[in-house]
Amino acid sequence: MVRLSAVVLLASCTTIENADAVDPSTTLSADVFKCAAEVVLIKQCSYLGCHGRADAALRVYSVGKLRATTPKNADDASAVLTDAEHAANFRSAAAFSTLSSDPLENWLLRKPLPADLGGYAHAGGAIFTSTGDPNFMAIRNWLTAAIPPPGTPCK
Repeated sequence: MVRLSAVVLLASCTTIENADAVDPSTTLSADVFKCAAEVVLIKQCSYLGCHGRADAALRVYSVGKLRATTPKNADDASAVLTDAEHAANFRSAAAFSTLSSDPLENWLLRKPLPADLGGYAHAGGAIFTSTGDPNFMAIRNWLTAAIPPPGTPCK
């Protein structure tokens, strides 16, 4: 009887296959990220108690805070970000673009918005003042492949 039950259970299982997904880091611009979105994430989100932690879902490396390798001294801690740290920040943020097919529903945009503007619960509170906030726009432009606004710091 036990064997029969096991056979019936196994026969009733459905095979589920996941469709291949596009890696968001292949569709988003690393240059626009570095020039616009990363600047916002570093300024607003990289605090050691928030996203400046290695175990954070969105992890942001920044000068004087979290680094990819433990700094040996103050000079190492305050050195410019390495190419590898920029790339890691890009991949960390790009991973959030897979949560919705609509860039305007992206958690990078919605979580830091005030609740009355459609924001989600964010432990750090509202970071953006509105959907017209320049920081919101910088991240939105990156997610929607828009050209960075004039005056955006780029190298």
